[in-house]
Amino acid sequence: MNSKILLFDFDGTIVDSKQVYYKAMIKHLNPFGFSKKRIDKEIKIGLSVAKTLKKLGFSFIENWILKRKIMKDVLKYTKEIKKCKDVDSIKNLKIKKVLISNSTSDFVFPILKHLKLKKEFEEIYTADNFNDKTEFIKEYLKDKKIKNKDAYYIGDRVADVLLAKNIGCKSIIVVGKCSWDSRKEILKAEPDFVVSSLSDIKKILSQTS
Repeated sequence: MNSKILLFDFDGTIVDSKQVYYKAMIKHLNPFGFSKKRIDKEIKIGLSVAKTLKKLGFSFIENWILKRKIMKDVLKYTKEIKKCKDVDSIKNLKIKKVLISNSTSDFVFPILKHLKLKKEFEEIYTADNFNDKTEFIKEYLKDKKIKNKDAYYIGDRVADVLLAKNIGCKSIIVVGKCSWDSRKEILKAEPDFVVSSLSDIKKILSQTS
C-alpha cells in the first residue's frame, strides 16, 4: 500500500475562486476605508475570512457580521467558479487524496458537486472542522500514523509553502492563472517543488518514490 498522502488546498489550487473573494471583500471593506491593495495583501496571507478580518482590526461582533455578509455574497457567485488547469488529472493519481480548505463547507461542497469533483477526494475538511489549518494537519497525520515526510501539501501561494515547512511535509506549489501569489513570490519562499499544472504531480511522485 502506498504510504504517501496528498493534501490539497482548495482556493487557487483546485478552483479559480480568487476574484469571487475579491469582489465580496472589496464591496464590504471599502466603506471602512480599506483599499484594494491592503485587502489584497491580507488575503494573500492565506488566512480564513474570519482571521483576515481579525488581522484588519475588527472586533468579534464586527467580524461575525462582516463574515456573514462577505460569505453570503461569495455564495452568490459559486456558479461563476471554474476548475483550475488540469484538475481532472488528479483522477490518475493512485494515492490517498485529502482536501483541506480554509473556506466553509457551504462554499466548498456546492462547488465540488457542481464541478463533479467531490468523489476525487477520500476525505474533505473545511474551515468548519478546524481553527488552525497547520495544527489540524499535524494532528491528522499523527492520528493516521502517517510520517510527515510522506505527506505532500499542494497549494498555490507563499502561505502554503510556509504551512508545509511548519508541518515538516513536502510542498508542491502550482503557479498559473488560478494562483493567488506570483511565481516570483513563491520561488522566494523556496518550496520543494514548483509546477505549472497539477498533471506534473504524477512525475514528482514517481521521482521521489
